[in-house]
Amino acid sequence: MSEISTELVVPGVGQLVSLDEPREVALAIDAIRDLEFQLRAAKQDLTRALVHASQQEGSKTLRYEGVEVVVKGGSATHYDAAEIYTGLIDAGMSAERAGEIVKHTVTQKVDASQAKRAASANPEYAAVIYAHTTTIDVPHSVSVSRKGSS
Repeated sequence: MSEISTELVVPGVGQLVSLDEPREVALAIDAIRDLEFQLRAAKQDLTRALVHASQQEGSKTLRYEGVEVVVKGGSATHYDAAEIYTGLIDAGMSAERAGEIVKHTVTQKVDASQAKRAASANPEYAAVIYAHTTTIDVPHSVSVSRKGSS
């Protein structure tokens, strides 16, 4: 049976820590937290660089030799579906047409393309739709996939 180690080399820090020495363990944890902060900051900078590259390319999917990058996030549009539906009916739209725009499911959801079509066709519909529409900033994230041999 092998003996349980009482020492640990801290990855990323390279420090050999005696697990029997609480002061050393505490200092190692502090060093790891500092490294985590630095790595998060570096990851944010690298993510911003890839977001910028995707904006320059005009594509959220970037392909390079042996790697594929997919950028997510930016902004998301939120519709107040109930208010849009009621407002469209009040503005004179038929319930059938309003139902094509605001899909009736367990929760109401606005069909963005139909809402845009209705808004472009009638200023009153546009006023209702835009009064109950918000754009939300969503943090960017990047997924990286390695392709081919490592």
